[in-house]
Amino acid sequence: MTNKKLYLIGDPVDHSLSPLLHGAMIAQTGVHYTYEVRRVQPRDLADFVAEAKAGGCAGFNVTMPHKEAILPLLDELSPAAAACGAVNTVCIKNGRAIGYNTDGPGFVDSLRARGLEPEGKTVLLLGTGGAGDAICDALVGAGVKKIFVTNRSVYPAQDLAARYPDKAQFIYFGIFPVRHAMAESDLFINATSLGMAGMKEFSDLGFLRDAPAGVTVYDLVYNPRQTMLLREAEKRGLPTVSGIDLLLYQAARAFKMFTGKDVDMPALFSALEGKLD
Repeated sequence: MTNKKLYLIGDPVDHSLSPLLHGAMIAQTGVHYTYEVRRVQPRDLADFVAEAKAGGCAGFNVTMPHKEAILPLLDELSPAAAACGAVNTVCIKNGRAIGYNTDGPGFVDSLRARGLEPEGKTVLLLGTGGAGDAICDALVGAGVKKIFVTNRSVYPAQDLAARYPDKAQFIYFGIFPVRHAMAESDLFINATSLGMAGMKEFSDLGFLRDAPAGVTVYDLVYNPRQTMLLREAEKRGLPTVSGIDLLLYQAARAFKMFTGKDVDMPALFSALEGKLD
């Protein structure tokens, strides 16, 4: 039986964990697929999409810098991808390229797997852009009560909050507005690069002092796995979630779109234990 081809495209792509994740899911489910990394420069993006549609490719994942640039090259967008304006998964069906974004649904999956139901909750979201926007969209769809949206750049946060005037509220990225919002929240999400390896750290984590007992601190950063934000939250006795959870759950969503197969998530976590640090 000929293996169907899956790809990850981006520039650069050498750092990505996607081949490791999808390789583990292929091994677990026994499907006849291969997963390869392709460095695709911006000038070659349209040619790659045409090549993928021509045959032999079941789909591909999309990483930077193509998540937005690929939109006009696709034949169809899922509602989630259209809403957030970014694509991380493309399925090829009958010669048509259909774009999806699995960040939002994968994030909600990761919460529910930990017994955290978003419905009725108040959320403080730090960071906009592809992942932040997708997560905000998914949380509104999951029935959150309220989302405070903040970002270092004001206008993107205002635009995101304006999508959901009945649910979302923009706040300035300052210690006092963030502290006040934190005091009302059930869940704090860092969807920025703060704390990522090689990037800037939080200059002040004092807002954690105002976190209610039991508020969950979710850092989308997965390198390092234990960020300064998560360490400080744990010191205060707050439950934490690392970006590894989103990484695996959004990948599992994409894998099911590609193959039709569900992934045994506890088994996947076990198989990858120690390989993602």
